[in-house]
Amino acid sequence: MKGFAPYGETRAQKTAILLTRIAKTLFVDDCNCILCGAELDEKKRSGLCGKCLAQLPLNDGEICRKCGRVLANEADYCNTCQNRDRHFTVARSVCVYEGESVRLVRGLKFGNKRYFAGYMANLMTDKYLDEKFDCDCVIAVPLSEKRKRKRGYNQADLIAREISRSLKLDYLDKVVVKIRDNEEQAKLGTLSREENVRGAYKVADRQAVEGRRVLLVDDVLTTGATASEIAGILFKAKAKSVSVLTFASTKYKVASETKDGEEDHEDEMV
Repeated sequence: MKGFAPYGETRAQKTAILLTRIAKTLFVDDCNCILCGAELDEKKRSGLCGKCLAQLPLNDGEICRKCGRVLANEADYCNTCQNRDRHFTVARSVCVYEGESVRLVRGLKFGNKRYFAGYMANLMTDKYLDEKFDCDCVIAVPLSEKRKRKRGYNQADLIAREISRSLKLDYLDKVVVKIRDNEEQAKLGTLSREENVRGAYKVADRQAVEGRRVLLVDDVLTTGATASEIAGILFKAKAKSVSVLTFASTKYKVASETKDGEEDHEDEMV
Protein backbone atom coordinates (compact mmCIF):
# COMPACT_ATOMS: atom_id res chain seq x y z
CA MET A 1 0.00 0.00 0.00
CA LYS A 2 1.38 3.38 -1.00
CA GLY A 3 2.52 5.46 1.98
CA PHE A 4 2.39 2.51 4.38
CA ALA A 5 5.52 2.05 6.49
CA PRO A 6 5.25 -1.29 8.30
CA TYR A 7 8.87 -1.28 9.46
CA GLY A 8 9.07 2.23 10.98
CA GLU A 9 8.75 5.89 10.12
CA THR A 10 8.84 7.19 6.58
CA ARG A 11 11.69 9.46 5.52
CA ALA A 12 9.38 12.47 5.92
CA GLN A 13 8.43 11.38 9.43
CA LYS A 14 12.07 10.89 10.40
CA THR A 15 12.90 14.34 9.03
CA ALA A 16 10.04 15.89 11.02
CA ILE A 17 11.21 14.17 14.19
CA LEU A 18 14.77 15.37 13.64
CA LEU A 19 13.65 18.96 13.02
CA THR A 20 11.52 18.85 16.16
CA ARG A 21 14.48 17.68 18.22
CA ILE A 22 16.68 20.41 16.78
CA ALA A 23 14.03 23.04 17.51
CA LYS A 24 13.79 21.90 21.10
CA THR A 25 17.51 22.55 21.60
CA LEU A 26 17.25 26.06 20.18
CA PHE A 27 13.83 27.28 21.31
CA VAL A 28 11.58 26.81 24.30
CA ASP A 29 7.91 27.34 24.94
CA ASP A 30 7.62 30.58 26.95
CA CYS A 31 4.60 29.10 28.72
CA ASN A 32 6.61 26.48 30.62
CA CYS A 33 9.38 26.58 33.22
CA ILE A 34 12.72 25.81 31.58
CA LEU A 35 13.78 23.56 34.47
CA CYS A 36 10.74 21.64 35.69
CA GLY A 37 8.35 22.18 32.78
CA ALA A 38 5.56 23.56 34.98
CA GLU A 39 3.06 25.80 33.19
CA LEU A 40 3.66 29.52 33.68
CA ASP A 41 0.80 31.94 34.11
CA GLU A 42 2.80 34.53 32.15
CA LYS A 43 6.15 34.89 30.42
CA LYS A 44 9.01 35.21 32.93
CA ARG A 45 12.34 36.98 32.41
CA SER A 46 14.02 34.13 34.23
CA GLY A 47 12.10 31.43 32.37
CA LEU A 48 11.47 29.84 35.77
CA CYS A 49 8.32 29.07 37.71
CA GLY A 50 7.94 30.50 41.20
CA LYS A 51 9.15 27.30 42.86
CA CYS A 52 12.33 26.98 40.77
CA LEU A 53 13.06 30.70 41.04
CA ALA A 54 12.75 30.49 44.85
CA GLN A 55 15.25 27.64 44.83
CA LEU A 56 17.79 29.58 42.76
CA PRO A 57 20.73 30.27 45.14
CA LEU A 58 21.17 34.00 44.63
CA ASN A 59 24.58 35.39 45.49
CA ASP A 60 23.31 38.11 47.81
CA GLY A 61 25.09 37.29 51.08
CA GLU A 62 28.59 37.98 52.39
CA ILE A 63 30.92 38.17 49.40
CA CYS A 64 34.49 39.14 48.58
CA ARG A 65 34.53 42.79 47.51
CA LYS A 66 36.89 41.98 44.64
CA CYS A 67 35.83 38.66 43.07
CA GLY A 68 32.29 38.54 44.46
CA ARG A 69 32.46 34.96 45.70
CA VAL A 70 30.66 33.85 48.85
CA LEU A 71 32.74 34.04 52.02
CA ALA A 72 32.47 31.82 55.07
CA ASN A 73 33.26 34.73 57.39
CA GLU A 74 32.79 38.50 57.57
CA ALA A 75 36.10 39.41 55.92
CA ASP A 76 36.12 41.99 53.15
CA TYR A 77 38.21 39.87 50.78
CA CYS A 78 38.81 36.16 50.20
CA ASN A 79 42.34 34.83 50.79
CA THR A 80 43.03 34.64 47.07
CA CYS A 81 42.19 38.28 46.46
CA GLN A 82 44.10 39.32 49.58
CA ASN A 83 47.27 37.49 48.62
CA ARG A 84 47.34 37.38 44.82
CA ASP A 85 47.08 39.93 42.04
CA ARG A 86 43.61 39.90 40.49
CA HIS A 87 43.77 42.02 37.35
CA PHE A 88 40.06 42.61 36.87
CA THR A 89 38.49 45.71 38.43
CA VAL A 90 35.63 43.85 40.08
CA ALA A 91 33.64 40.63 39.54
CA ARG A 92 30.05 39.79 40.41
CA SER A 93 27.68 36.88 39.80
CA VAL A 94 23.95 36.30 39.96
CA CYS A 95 24.06 32.95 41.78
CA VAL A 96 26.16 30.66 43.87
CA TYR A 97 27.18 27.62 41.84
CA GLU A 98 24.99 25.01 43.49
CA GLY A 99 21.52 23.51 43.20
CA GLU A 100 19.36 24.99 40.45
CA SER A 101 22.12 27.25 39.12
CA VAL A 102 24.24 24.16 38.38
CA ARG A 103 21.35 22.68 36.39
CA LEU A 104 21.11 25.85 34.31
CA VAL A 105 24.87 26.15 33.70
CA ARG A 106 25.33 22.49 32.81
CA GLY A 107 22.21 22.45 30.67
CA LEU A 108 23.61 25.31 28.60
CA LYS A 109 27.24 24.20 28.64
CA PHE A 110 26.94 20.45 28.23
CA GLY A 111 23.28 19.79 27.37
CA ASN A 112 22.99 21.89 24.20
CA LYS A 113 20.13 23.88 25.74
CA ARG A 114 21.16 27.07 24.03
CA TYR A 115 17.88 28.80 24.80
CA PHE A 116 18.98 28.91 28.48
CA ALA A 117 21.43 31.66 27.48
CA GLY A 118 18.75 34.32 26.97
CA TYR A 119 17.14 33.71 30.35
CA MET A 120 20.49 33.62 32.15
CA ALA A 121 21.45 36.84 30.36
CA ASN A 122 18.25 38.51 31.61
CA LEU A 123 19.22 37.79 35.21
CA MET A 124 22.78 38.91 34.56
CA THR A 125 21.55 42.16 33.01
CA ASP A 126 19.53 42.81 36.17
CA LYS A 127 22.66 42.13 38.24
CA TYR A 128 24.67 44.55 36.11
CA LEU A 129 22.13 47.28 36.80
CA ASP A 130 21.85 46.45 40.50
CA GLU A 131 25.64 46.67 40.88
CA LYS A 132 25.68 49.97 38.96
CA PHE A 133 28.35 48.75 36.57
CA ASP A 134 29.35 51.34 33.99
CA CYS A 135 30.74 49.71 30.85
CA ASP A 136 30.62 50.59 27.17
CA CYS A 137 31.45 47.26 25.51
CA VAL A 138 31.06 43.52 26.10
CA ILE A 139 33.55 40.70 25.54
CA ALA A 140 32.89 36.99 26.08
CA VAL A 141 35.56 34.68 27.48
CA PRO A 142 36.60 32.83 24.30
CA LEU A 143 36.97 29.11 23.65
CA SER A 144 39.70 27.64 21.51
CA GLU A 145 38.55 26.84 17.97
CA LYS A 146 39.05 23.13 18.68
CA ARG A 147 36.74 23.14 21.70
CA LYS A 148 34.21 25.38 19.99
CA ARG A 149 33.98 22.97 17.06
CA LYS A 150 33.56 20.04 19.43
CA ARG A 151 30.80 21.72 21.47
CA GLY A 152 29.26 23.57 18.54
CA TYR A 153 29.11 26.93 20.30
CA ASN A 154 30.64 29.05 23.05
CA GLN A 155 28.14 29.39 25.90
CA ALA A 156 29.76 32.63 27.10
CA ASP A 157 29.33 34.11 23.63
CA LEU A 158 25.61 33.26 23.58
CA ILE A 159 25.09 34.96 26.94
CA ALA A 160 27.26 37.97 26.16
CA ARG A 161 25.46 38.76 22.90
CA GLU A 162 22.12 38.84 24.73
CA ILE A 163 23.52 41.12 27.44
CA SER A 164 25.01 43.50 24.89
CA ARG A 165 21.63 43.78 23.15
CA SER A 166 19.74 44.36 26.39
CA LEU A 167 22.14 47.02 27.64
CA LYS A 168 22.81 48.50 24.17
CA LEU A 169 26.55 48.05 24.56
CA ASP A 170 28.99 47.28 21.75
CA TYR A 171 29.74 43.58 21.39
CA LEU A 172 33.42 43.04 20.56
CA ASP A 173 33.60 39.69 18.83
CA LYS A 174 37.01 38.02 18.36
CA VAL A 175 38.82 40.97 19.95
CA VAL A 176 40.13 38.58 22.59
CA VAL A 177 41.05 35.17 21.20
CA LYS A 178 42.37 31.96 22.70
CA ILE A 179 45.68 31.02 21.14
CA ARG A 180 46.59 27.95 23.17
CA ASP A 181 44.39 24.90 23.77
CA ASN A 182 45.39 24.50 27.41
CA GLU A 183 44.33 21.78 29.84
CA GLU A 184 40.75 21.89 31.14
CA GLN A 185 40.52 24.13 34.21
CA ALA A 186 38.21 21.70 36.03
CA LYS A 187 39.89 19.83 38.91
CA LEU A 188 42.81 22.26 39.06
CA GLY A 189 43.54 24.41 42.11
CA THR A 190 44.23 28.14 42.15
CA LEU A 191 47.95 28.10 41.39
CA SER A 192 47.59 25.41 38.74
CA ARG A 193 44.74 27.31 37.08
CA GLU A 194 46.79 30.50 36.96
CA GLU A 195 49.72 28.68 35.37
CA ASN A 196 47.39 26.83 33.01
CA VAL A 197 45.89 30.00 31.50
CA ARG A 198 49.05 32.08 31.41
CA GLY A 199 49.69 33.10 27.80
CA ALA A 200 46.57 31.30 26.56
CA TYR A 201 44.83 34.46 25.32
CA LYS A 202 45.71 37.54 23.30
CA VAL A 203 44.06 40.80 22.31
CA ALA A 204 43.70 40.63 18.53
CA ASP A 205 42.57 44.24 18.14
CA ARG A 206 44.12 46.60 20.68
CA GLN A 207 42.45 49.70 19.25
CA ALA A 208 39.02 48.19 19.89
CA VAL A 209 39.57 48.21 23.68
CA GLU A 210 41.87 51.19 24.17
CA GLY A 211 40.32 53.63 26.65
CA ARG A 212 37.16 51.55 26.98
CA ARG A 213 35.32 50.12 29.98
CA VAL A 214 35.01 46.41 29.27
CA LEU A 215 32.38 44.01 30.60
CA LEU A 216 33.90 40.52 30.50
CA VAL A 217 31.22 37.80 30.48
CA ASP A 218 31.39 34.10 31.33
CA ASP A 219 29.05 31.44 32.71
CA VAL A 220 30.93 30.60 35.94
CA LEU A 221 33.72 32.16 37.97
CA THR A 222 35.62 29.56 39.98
CA THR A 223 39.00 30.80 41.20
CA GLY A 224 38.97 33.82 38.88
CA ALA A 225 42.21 32.76 37.16
CA THR A 226 40.82 32.98 33.63
CA ALA A 227 39.09 36.31 34.23
CA SER A 228 42.25 37.73 35.79
CA GLU A 229 44.46 36.58 32.91
CA ILE A 230 42.16 38.11 30.29
CA ALA A 231 41.76 41.32 32.29
CA GLY A 232 45.53 41.59 32.49
CA ILE A 233 46.01 41.51 28.73
CA LEU A 234 43.09 43.93 28.26
CA PHE A 235 44.77 46.42 30.59
CA LYS A 236 48.03 45.96 28.66
CA ALA A 237 45.99 46.92 25.59
CA LYS A 238 45.04 50.09 27.53
CA ALA A 239 41.47 49.23 28.50
CA LYS A 240 40.19 51.70 31.09
CA SER A 241 38.51 49.10 33.30
CA VAL A 242 37.49 45.43 33.21
CA SER A 243 34.41 44.36 35.14
CA VAL A 244 33.53 40.67 35.19
CA LEU A 245 29.97 39.38 35.17
CA THR A 246 29.10 35.68 35.43
CA PHE A 247 25.89 33.79 35.98
CA ALA A 248 27.34 31.86 38.91
CA SER A 249 30.43 31.68 41.10
CA THR A 250 31.70 28.97 43.39
CA LYS A 251 32.01 29.43 47.15
CA TYR A 252 35.46 30.17 48.47
CA LYS A 253 36.63 26.99 50.19
CA VAL A 254 38.98 28.06 52.96
CA ALA A 255 39.01 24.64 54.62
CA SER A 256 39.70 22.62 51.48
CA GLU A 257 43.08 23.88 50.34
CA THR A 258 45.52 21.31 49.04
CA LYS A 259 48.91 20.57 50.54
CA ASP A 260 50.61 22.99 48.15
CA GLY A 261 48.31 25.84 49.17
CA GLU A 262 45.94 25.64 46.24
CA GLU A 263 42.21 25.96 46.57
CA ASP A 264 40.70 22.57 45.72
CA HIS A 265 37.96 22.24 43.08
CA GLU A 266 38.05 18.54 42.31
CA ASP A 267 34.30 18.25 42.84
CA GLU A 268 33.43 21.01 40.36
CA MET A 269 32.64 20.44 36.66
CA VAL A 270 33.34 24.06 35.78
